[in-house]
Amino acid sequence: MDNPHVLIIEDDSSVCELLFSCLSKAGYRVSIAQSGEAGLSQIEEDPPEAMVLDLNLPGMNGLDVCRAMRRDPWMSRIPVLMLTGQAEEDDVVAGLEVGADDYMTKPFSPKLLTARVKTLLLRRSSNPIPADGTISAENPPEPLMVKTLGRCELRVGNRRLLWTEEFSPAQRQLMAMLVGASSGKVSQEEFQTSLWPDSSSTRARSSFDSLLSRVRRTLDQALAPFDSKKYLVVKRGYLCLEHSLIDAHEFRRLIRKATQQVAGAELWPAEITFSSAFSLWRGTFVPGDFGSEAAIIFQDELEQLYLDSSQTFARLLAQGERYQEAAKLLRDALRYESTNDGLVRLLYSLCLAQDSPGQASQIIKQYSEALARENFPAQEIEEALQDFPKEKPAQGWLNYG
Repeated sequence: MDNPHVLIIEDDSSVCELLFSCLSKAGYRVSIAQSGEAGLSQIEEDPPEAMVLDLNLPGMNGLDVCRAMRRDPWMSRIPVLMLTGQAEEDDVVAGLEVGADDYMTKPFSPKLLTARVKTLLLRRSSNPIPADGTISAENPPEPLMVKTLGRCELRVGNRRLLWTEEFSPAQRQLMAMLVGASSGKVSQEEFQTSLWPDSSSTRARSSFDSLLSRVRRTLDQALAPFDSKKYLVVKRGYLCLEHSLIDAHEFRRLIRKATQQVAGAELWPAEITFSSAFSLWRGTFVPGDFGSEAAIIFQDELEQLYLDSSQTFARLLAQGERYQEAAKLLRDALRYESTNDGLVRLLYSLCLAQDSPGQASQIIKQYSEALARENFPAQEIEEALQDFPKEKPAQGWLNYG
């Protein structure tokens, strides 16, 4: 299982921080909600493979959340580890009666809790879709994980398909258009116009039907047991990708959420959300290389979002004097755009903040060389370098411009 997603629903910030730390170190992608209502909403947006749920939540408590999940055929598949601050037998029994899979009392051992979560995930992976692929209200389709950042992979449970190896160029382009659409659906007319612009509408429609059939056949064979018609669905003239989680779309959603949290001075939740988003970033949006104009536009949008959010996240880390983490983040981003002035200046300031003038000078030198490689005139390069600060920032990092 590749970076399983664990959702924590807990209102105590100190407990959230402990859980986030121990589960992240164990290799899980962790997200946090601080109320039952927010947790259920987050499950809809970003389905987890397992959940740690506090019993004593404000408003909708943990028992209510667990009841709501077990009433829903799709959510009922998610294993739940219940946390309680009370060791009374009645609380434990109540949690198990409403459908919790396991429980722990506070205070808890982080090492033991991580082991319990691992056990829940192993138990879940041992309960796949039946061999005949039958899906019913009691057995909803398992989420299709769509990897597009830095690689192209489709995964259901432990079964996977690599786009570049098992899809033809035409199949890759169809899928690129589909995963590049923010709504997760594309009209048949748009497919036909993009892929067969010189064909008649009748011939283009026939070509689309044939291509879709080949994509479905490839999916059914590579991911067996799998019913592609449950995921690639034609509705009212649109091809829709359903029961799926696309990492690029999730990255964009989390970055927007984290940016709003920073604006609202919710700095610690913003750090967690940024961490979850950046754990998804393995590289650029690869489907943008498959020839679809819409996917190319989405690729550009995601790269710019990554570059901009790298600066915001780095400032947030620097605010907590985590300079080395912030600097690594910026260096990674500079691999995508070595002449990005905002990234360079922020990295330079971080070096000054760590009393490393030698490293700061090296950054200016590398920046100058990068500008020269891009054929900037010598005068422009000189002007770009002359106003770099000589002293470390005096203001807070989040307000430092």
